[in-house]
Amino acid sequence: MSGLFGSLSEKPVVWSLMDAFVSILKRVEQKKIDYAKYGFKKLEMAALNTFFDLAQEYDGLENLYLVSVTVPRVFLGVESTLYVTDPRTAAIRAVADSNSGLGGGFREETPPFIRIADAPYHHDRSYIVPIRGKETPTSQILFHGSTDVIGIFEVVAGETLSDEDLFFVQKYVNRVGYNLYNKLLTEQNIQHLKFINNLVADIEHNVIVPNLQYQHYFRKSRQYLSMNKEMEQELENTLDEAKAQNPNLYAKLSGLAESMVVANRAIFRDQEKIERHYKHTSLFLETLFRRDHFLFGQYVLKKTPCYVWKDIILPQLDRYADRFTYEGIATDHIVAHADTTKDLEIKVDKGLMAQVIANLFANAAKYAESVEHGSGKKEKWVDCDAIFVQDFFGHGYHGVRVQVFSTGPPIDKHHSERVFDEGFRLTERQSVEGKGHGLHFVKNVVEVHGGIVGHKPETSGNQFYFVIPA
Repeated sequence: MSGLFGSLSEKPVVWSLMDAFVSILKRVEQKKIDYAKYGFKKLEMAALNTFFDLAQEYDGLENLYLVSVTVPRVFLGVESTLYVTDPRTAAIRAVADSNSGLGGGFREETPPFIRIADAPYHHDRSYIVPIRGKETPTSQILFHGSTDVIGIFEVVAGETLSDEDLFFVQKYVNRVGYNLYNKLLTEQNIQHLKFINNLVADIEHNVIVPNLQYQHYFRKSRQYLSMNKEMEQELENTLDEAKAQNPNLYAKLSGLAESMVVANRAIFRDQEKIERHYKHTSLFLETLFRRDHFLFGQYVLKKTPCYVWKDIILPQLDRYADRFTYEGIATDHIVAHADTTKDLEIKVDKGLMAQVIANLFANAAKYAESVEHGSGKKEKWVDCDAIFVQDFFGHGYHGVRVQVFSTGPPIDKHHSERVFDEGFRLTERQSVEGKGHGLHFVKNVVEVHGGIVGHKPETSGNQFYFVIPA
């Protein structure tokens, strides 16, 4: 089995690397042809090389601004001004020119002829070229504007430049754009990381630490409930005394005592549920907002030995029991498996693995539908099992397979391959509230543990499973 999974996962990677190599090789060959056609002069090639060298040599945006405007001055003998656009407002401001260097003192206001345009244009003695960024998933997050123009480059004395010179200016500005984009992206990434780190500190200080205070409230509530039970006993003794002396008072007090007992028992049950919910929520908060996740940009595991049924599955089943009951979903199959199956010990991040099961149960609660049972009766049910798999990850490397089944229409093979993709949702299930994130989270956590995830359609429903090292 391990060999099968290995071959399936490795082949696409090999082919994608080969495709990338062939694609880049063709691109390099095309660039060789392009540069031969450009026919740049030695001085122009020296200008490009100087720009690239100094853009690498100096750190920071401001140094890049200066390099961008000084290279044309030295090599082409022309003056230039670099403008950048605000991605949120599309406002244009000058950041450097070849006479004054940095700052806005040389131009208090952006000239009206400097505007965002699709192509280079002339104005009097100026030649103005838009600076474009790259369209990537990251840029869509960080650059919020509706245009890909991230800046504008103005060369003064454009009328003295030949068409070949103007063409070179365009190519030079393209190189400025690539570097400007990357530097802006780096700066914004740094700001985002600072914000995230501060946010994590705020969550830790303002959410997780105050959350611990609830333990104190629960402890006090339990004390009061215990006092109530003692008062019940005292009341019962008092009733025995009143029974013979005042039958009418006894009857009235008996009714009140019964109501008090019913109310106390209900409070006890709710108290236990709230406390269990608090424990789950605290575990999830502390696990998800662990500082190391944000520091390293990935889930950082804190593995501890635990049992699959006792520590992972059954606490989540208890958490979702009321929801399953409300949706009319039977779970007796799970309880039967737990009673008859030997518990398996694993070493995992308990908090993250508990959330994996929680996501699978939440999915089952949302999407389970009634199917016809063997007796001809329609029923909804959820099943869960944990199985030891010999040599799954190679000889001597065993696995534990956990699977959650829910009744309903089986997902077809085409969609089955995509159910763990971020944001993917089945068209026919769009009416059910969700964002397509739960199964992607499951995949991330399981893979960080060194495991694999999968989906198996069955006649009466769908089985989602994962296998992690035993």
